[in-house]
Amino acid sequence: MPDLPSELWTQIFDLAADEALILQHRLPTSMSGLKHFQNNLSGFPAESLQDELNRVQRRSYRTKKAVVLTCKKWRALEHQSLFSFLYFRAPSCLCNILDTSAAAATTAAASLGWWTRRIHLASINNDKAMLPEDLAVLHNALVRILRRCPNLESLVVQWPLDGEAFGAIVDALVRHAASSLRTLFVTIPASALHKLVTILPVLPSICALHIELTTRVRERHLPTPDGPDDRLRLPNLQQLSLSGRPQQLIHVAKHWHLPALRTFSLFCDTHTEAHLPATPAFLAAHGAQLTALELFSKPAMPLACMLAACPALTTLSFNGDWALDLPSDAGAPPDTPPFAHARLARVGLHGLTHAFYLRPVFAGRSEAEREAARMNERALALLCDRARFPALRRVRVLSGDVVRERERAQGDGGGTAQRSARTWARWDGMLAHAEIQLEDYSGEVLPPWPGVSTDRHDDEVKQAGD
Repeated sequence: MPDLPSELWTQIFDLAADEALILQHRLPTSMSGLKHFQNNLSGFPAESLQDELNRVQRRSYRTKKAVVLTCKKWRALEHQSLFSFLYFRAPSCLCNILDTSAAAATTAAASLGWWTRRIHLASINNDKAMLPEDLAVLHNALVRILRRCPNLESLVVQWPLDGEAFGAIVDALVRHAASSLRTLFVTIPASALHKLVTILPVLPSICALHIELTTRVRERHLPTPDGPDDRLRLPNLQQLSLSGRPQQLIHVAKHWHLPALRTFSLFCDTHTEAHLPATPAFLAAHGAQLTALELFSKPAMPLACMLAACPALTTLSFNGDWALDLPSDAGAPPDTPPFAHARLARVGLHGLTHAFYLRPVFAGRSEAEREAARMNERALALLCDRARFPALRRVRVLSGDVVRERERAQGDGGGTAQRSARTWARWDGMLAHAEIQLEDYSGEVLPPWPGVSTDRHDDEVKQAGD
């Protein structure tokens, strides 16, 4: 074994354990470019970036455990790093950590929690709901751990929290980690939103915030400012992500003071939030400084107006199935701006369910499905118009269905595969003419559909390697 300085060994171990990736303060987005991996059950890439990050955290802990079991010197160097992040999936895991003698130390500096910078409570994907008493154990254990982590920088809670449990967690954060916390990811009901908005100003260093609302927000759930001087001020918030039922929250957030905001993500996978009318108003207030915008909803949004409100934007993702608004369209408002942007360099497309005939039966496709396929091609044609998007160089397919169906099409010479190949050939022609690279959702060059010439793909892969 080479006799290296302890600092160098520590850097090597951190690289091997993906420490920088796990402890970063930014939340992953669909354009983050994490490499997809093969799902052990289906053989196809997993879709969720959160699933990928969960896998990285589990792998990191296995790496650290192997290091500390190698020899006494490495154990002395890396023992503390075992607690740099705590990743849990069940209440028993939380309680097992709390039962250790080191975690029960009488002072914060002497406890293992002193070294903890990230806590991630992951959800368990099963159909069996937890009993109330089990949830109470889970929440109490999390609060007890938070009290032992005075240097906590990131808290990710994927479990849905009720109002009472969230209140206890928030109180522990404010009391023990208010100055150090940078990232907060919570899943809460609307009844807990008032508590969250009230304590956010007490977290001065917060730079990334994700709120998933499990129930619809009413006005009574939000604090009402008395005047402009009472509006919520988050001077260091760079990334805001909202999902679930966020409509009323967006309406209120347009009045917040967010001078550092650069990334805004909105996920609303439901038909009930009719075209999310508050979103354009939010972007009118905060879009001038945004560089990344991520939108996913089933109802279409006025994308041209949103682009006009975000002149500094370089990265955009949206639902490729939307009917895009153009000034020339019948019924378009007279003040609709052109669908164009001078600085946009990367675009991600959600949806695309109908673009490549991904459904099992297509002979009797409905008019709505045929219209969606037309919208897919129209969106791509507009993006490939260099006069509209002169800086655009990459288009990313964010639908895992497209990647899976391309794999299934290997060796399939049937009518569906042939139609998919013809569609792909049209797409490839438009992209080649515009000198735009097509990527899968990991950021890799997307291989051509089986039956389509691979010349352009081989050139792009070579350029990416260079």
